[in-house]
Amino acid sequence: MRRTLSVFLPFLILFLLCSCTRNETSPPLVQVVLEQGEGYTAETYVQTVPAGEDAVFHLDLQPGWAVTGTDRATALYDSGTLTLPAVRYSTVVRPTVQRGVSILYHANGDTRLDGGNPEEPIEIPTPQTHLRLNTPMGIDLFAREGYTLIGWNTRPDGSGESVGLGSRIAWEDGLTLYAQWAKWTPEDAFTWEPDGAGVRITGYSGTDEMLVIPGKLGGLPVWDIGKEACAGASCTALVLPPELKRVAENAFANTPIQEVWLSDSIESITDYAFTGCTELQTLHINAAEAPVYSSSYYATFADKFDRLLSLRGQPKLVLFSGSSARFGYDCPLIAAAFPDYAPVNMGVFAYTSATPQFLLLLGAMEEGDILVHSPEFDAAQRQFCTRSDLEDNFFCMMEANYDMVSRLDLRQCSSVFTGLTQYLAGKVGMEPLDWSISPASYTEEGEPSSTPTYNEYGDYCLYRPNAADEGPVYGLPVDYTVRSFPQQQFLDPLNAMYQRFLDRGVHVYFTYAPRNRLALSEDSTPEARAELDQYFRDHLCVPVLSDIESSLWSGIYLSGTDNHLSTQGVDIRTRQFIEELQAQLEQDGISRSAP
Repeated sequence: MRRTLSVFLPFLILFLLCSCTRNETSPPLVQVVLEQGEGYTAETYVQTVPAGEDAVFHLDLQPGWAVTGTDRATALYDSGTLTLPAVRYSTVVRPTVQRGVSILYHANGDTRLDGGNPEEPIEIPTPQTHLRLNTPMGIDLFAREGYTLIGWNTRPDGSGESVGLGSRIAWEDGLTLYAQWAKWTPEDAFTWEPDGAGVRITGYSGTDEMLVIPGKLGGLPVWDIGKEACAGASCTALVLPPELKRVAENAFANTPIQEVWLSDSIESITDYAFTGCTELQTLHINAAEAPVYSSSYYATFADKFDRLLSLRGQPKLVLFSGSSARFGYDCPLIAAAFPDYAPVNMGVFAYTSATPQFLLLLGAMEEGDILVHSPEFDAAQRQFCTRSDLEDNFFCMMEANYDMVSRLDLRQCSSVFTGLTQYLAGKVGMEPLDWSISPASYTEEGEPSSTPTYNEYGDYCLYRPNAADEGPVYGLPVDYTVRSFPQQQFLDPLNAMYQRFLDRGVHVYFTYAPRNRLALSEDSTPEARAELDQYFRDHLCVPVLSDIESSLWSGIYLSGTDNHLSTQGVDIRTRQFIEELQAQLEQDGISRSAP
């Protein structure tokens, strides 16, 4: 027996050593429990994972419900997937789920695609992830032979409030929207030719005041409108069908068109299609495709504009610039300092023309409001209103609510359809999302966030640490000299825009956007900067709030770029801004607080 033990003892010791080693290196198992709740189900509610690994739950939301967060700061939610990264201890996670409200949609004259009674509306629950709610595209709800669906209206006859397909409307209890149909212009008014599996319109001989291009001719889809096909027509309104892919140059040349309806499924249409159409004022874009930017900062423009519209009749303090504004203000501090005014941070993206954005603000602001503009000098061509293009990036900002585009007078804009085509080409192949997604649920890098990244005012409020050093990030030396801002090219168009607000009774102020003080050109000496500051004060038609030097920051207080402030930088800058605006309002005799 002793000999037997001595033979097996080395093997027993080796086994025990291996067992101990395995136990020491294998992480313990932890259990993660997903609380059950109303509005969602999950494939599994309990997971056991090795400590340090992710726990992933797949949720199935009921119609009209949305996940708005969780009770765990580290938890991330994205498109049905709830992830707890690197779980180290057994835990319970509870999603915060919000029920939507319902809107009724009526076929208003024809067929419900679900086979239901067309005299009865369809009730669609919609998550309240925005102040104003997006509507459905409609083409999956209703159909009408020989007609194109061009939008919704609060009254059957179209005399109420209109909203485009996919665009937003303020919700109220019992809200019912009625489909609006445009009857196709008769076939015999057109000539056409084969174009693959569809047709190309080559001519038009009708006299309709509203020209409604049919979705089909000869039983085939209309894909193209050829060169000069409808040139010289007498129509004042034009409806293009969602089937249409391309519109050639001069297709509607020299017509008195004032209003156009089209869908975002179109592939190619340029401003040359409307050569000589000097009365073209209004563009209605209907959504035929799912949005792709609803989780990005582009979509914040619609949310900020929602807030601006919701404040009609109240004094507003609107802060406008590019991303330096969305990263540059603490509006809760501003609201406390100016209790009579509701702040709105409209800053989104500097590298698209400010002109159409200004025009949208102009239409939503009222006498007694305050507008503070802080143009970014690295995007001066666009920020000083030297351009009026509707660029592709502008349409990215409009995607969450295309009805914003219909508020513009196109006669004051340029490159409208060219910019639209560039935008549509740019999003081809991108992941389709939906309108219920809020950009406040995502970081600037597009990652899901467990806490809101934007507050109700429009500030990007996720914590941003100070930089480790003050060196420039981009190596782009911006010129702070008078020669870079000639009066006729820069200040005259900006003054012209400011004057439009002043004529409406809006108080307008100019201030400087934050900038890394080391990210300036060699010519931007202290003397040159002082000269530029005085130049603006002498030649702008509105007061200049700040001193140019106070806008030049140590890179320590910037985060990731040369003009996005860190959280500490925002606090310092906002308090400085409050003092400057208070002093200016007192000088102008304007009340800043409630009596």
